[in-house]
Amino acid sequence: MGTEQEIIGEEWAQRAAELADWAMQRLVNRQDVWGQYSVLTPAERRRSGKTYKAMTLPVKDKRGPAMVTLDKLTRHFSSRYLRKPQIIGLHAKSQQTTSKWFAIDIDLHDENATQAEDHARRNLNGALGWCRRFQQAGYDPMLFNSNGYGGFHIWVLLAEPAPTEAVFAYVKSIVSEWESAGLDEEPETFPKKVKDDSIGSWFRLPGLHHSREIYSSLWSWDEWLDDPWLEGHAAIDAMLENIPGPPPPTVEGVDVTAPRKTLRSTRKDFERSGKPKVCVDLDGVLAEPINGKLTEIGPPVSGALEFMRTLSEKAEVTILTSRLATSGKTLRARQQAIEDWLNEHGFPYDHLHHGAGKPVAHAYVDDRAVPCRPLESGTAAFASALDAIDGLTGAD
Repeated sequence: MGTEQEIIGEEWAQRAAELADWAMQRLVNRQDVWGQYSVLTPAERRRSGKTYKAMTLPVKDKRGPAMVTLDKLTRHFSSRYLRKPQIIGLHAKSQQTTSKWFAIDIDLHDENATQAEDHARRNLNGALGWCRRFQQAGYDPMLFNSNGYGGFHIWVLLAEPAPTEAVFAYVKSIVSEWESAGLDEEPETFPKKVKDDSIGSWFRLPGLHHSREIYSSLWSWDEWLDDPWLEGHAAIDAMLENIPGPPPPTVEGVDVTAPRKTLRSTRKDFERSGKPKVCVDLDGVLAEPINGKLTEIGPPVSGALEFMRTLSEKAEVTILTSRLATSGKTLRARQQAIEDWLNEHGFPYDHLHHGAGKPVAHAYVDDRAVPCRPLESGTAAFASALDAIDGLTGAD
């Protein structure tokens, strides 16, 4: 006899083909791309403190019309029993800008935090409240315990693909009440805002967790039970029997588009907005530095996403990177790689700067910045700046 999770894993593996058929019919919006977790090298693990990185595959010039196959889906659902587990996610919108489903990702990142147990309880209560609202609207929501310590995923299936703008507006109108629902932060929604020429973001499929030896369990709605979570065959049966719902109701007043333009800022732009403008460096602040091609970006720095979410509420944020400071044949590929990376990991931002020089801003967040404020502290500011530079360069 194996452990409980090994037994559950065997049940997922036994049903992998069924689940793959179901996912292909109900969850696959586009077959040319998918999301995947890849194991990091020992050096990457030391730098990031993580064992994996998330990415969209395949690269742009390798994509084809039928890359997400039944075999690939089957490998996901039977991942524990593969030599190299292939945990994947699916994109939330099609090439025609329609969506077969919407989802909510309610996070709890630190299970060892002082208030983690209370945080998990409030996450569950908020998720259940939203699921009841979906039920009242005629949907059959699936609530998954996604990581085993307070993170939850809500999936809602649609009987027919619906315009992604309408789907996003509806789910966004629900999660906009996250504070009254008792959550600590607004959860991610899938799909996200619709951006021209973007493949959109992806959401991990139910099954084996990408970094923990735990499988998704599904809320049974039998709250009177000591353990109302379904696992293994019972969870899979409920998933396969899920009833897709109607088109989303019309919601007014939600900004459904996300124009993320590259720019060269001017003083006129600087003075036009009421929000302060802040430039944030990509490598070393948001992403772990790596040695590779200019289209390759390291994993997110721990805490960077939370920082950017808070910053974006206070300021107009521009991503600044030397990767786009020069021209060349690969400029567009570099720009696309950065946009895909930011969207993939859910980083909020307003602009992506390209070209030489820095845009006009109130502040710059850079891991290599040396502060120098002589107007505030006099000539001593120059001496402090020189000392800081000496420390960086090792000069005496």
